[in-house]
Amino acid sequence: MVKMNRKYKNVLAVGVGGQGLITFGRVLAEAAILNGTRVLTAEVHGMAQRGGSVVTHIRLGDVESPLIPLNGAHVIVSMELLEAARYINYANRETILILNKRLIRPNIPGVKMPKMDEIIEKIKSIGLKTVILEADELAEEAGSYVSANMVMLGALLGSKILDGFVKLENVEKVISKMPEPWREINIKALKLGYSSYSKNSY
Repeated sequence: MVKMNRKYKNVLAVGVGGQGLITFGRVLAEAAILNGTRVLTAEVHGMAQRGGSVVTHIRLGDVESPLIPLNGAHVIVSMELLEAARYINYANRETILILNKRLIRPNIPGVKMPKMDEIIEKIKSIGLKTVILEADELAEEAGSYVSANMVMLGALLGSKILDGFVKLENVEKVISKMPEPWREINIKALKLGYSSYSKNSY
């Protein structure tokens, strides 16, 4: 078991290609720098252009390596439920799970898929604090399903686990550099995710 340290925070963001994990990590890292926080990131790409697994490690604070050790994530943010299950070995008993309620079938013929409810119940049975959001629907409400990653980033900030490391206002500053219409859509998605965190906690 990795001993958790209040001087740093480890965020593991997982999903599949095309879900905006790289942008998620970049926005969070840039906002942390604006806050004066040391940040190291690493990205692991599967066959992203084909919907393969994508993992982004974001380490904030007093760290030396960009890679989060197994059992070392303070929080796992997952854009897709199968990917949450795949990387659950990065969790420990203190880890918070923030999950998008979405299931994407692997592009492999003949694969038997578990039902969404089965995956959710299995994850909940681990006993970790779990927050499940309809991030895609909230993103549509903001203006585009593409902004589901910003909904999830908002939920991460809403958890307060990064207080002292990243400020919501600095995330908004980073997003404000984006061209329209994405600036307005992403800020709205961020705020919807932020306010939805406490409503969807288990």
